[in-house]
Amino acid sequence: MVILESAENRNVLMEKNRMESLTDGIFAFAMTLLVLNMILPNDAVITQTSSAALFSLLPAFYHYIIAFFVLAAFWMGHHAQFSMIHHIDKNFLFLNAIGLFFVTLVPFSTSFIGDYSSDILATCVFEFNLLILGLILAFQWYYSSHNHRLISPELSQHNIRLRMNRALIIPFISLAAIIITIMGFTSSTMLYMASPLVTYFVMRYTQK
Repeated sequence: MVILESAENRNVLMEKNRMESLTDGIFAFAMTLLVLNMILPNDAVITQTSSAALFSLLPAFYHYIIAFFVLAAFWMGHHAQFSMIHHIDKNFLFLNAIGLFFVTLVPFSTSFIGDYSSDILATCVFEFNLLILGLILAFQWYYSSHNHRLISPELSQHNIRLRMNRALIIPFISLAAIIITIMGFTSSTMLYMASPLVTYFVMRYTQK
């Protein structure tokens, strides 16, 4: 589809580029902040041996790994969306801003669950953060692809559904993890480790 180089279209394209730059920066900053959750308190140097201090960081490191790669998956999904979107509008800008708000909350929810790794509330906060973020990104794709509002009319419905199915994987895992947490299981975040396998099967059996 050819987009005419009118002044209005040039402004729309500029907004898209600026939003991509802002989004990339916030994702990078949030992913960098995650590592700060593993800083030892000052008294740990005095009261603990190095091995004991390192062992105490294992829960934080475990949740750091999950949060980092889930954020990376969200960023790659966002990048894939934008490869299909040829322009944006104010509604999409607003949806993206809400999504970025929940991106910036991931370092907090990761730190919270790292400090209270066996607490149901802390676990639910972390999983709910990822659930809402995933749903917003999925809704962004629904909004932009519905009636080919912001995407090329040449993109097939099959490809649109395929990307929607992929966008819903993390929200589905998060919802399952929340339910398991409420049932009393404190290791529900391990479900996120299965996301690559779930993605593989979803992509394989929905491509047919």
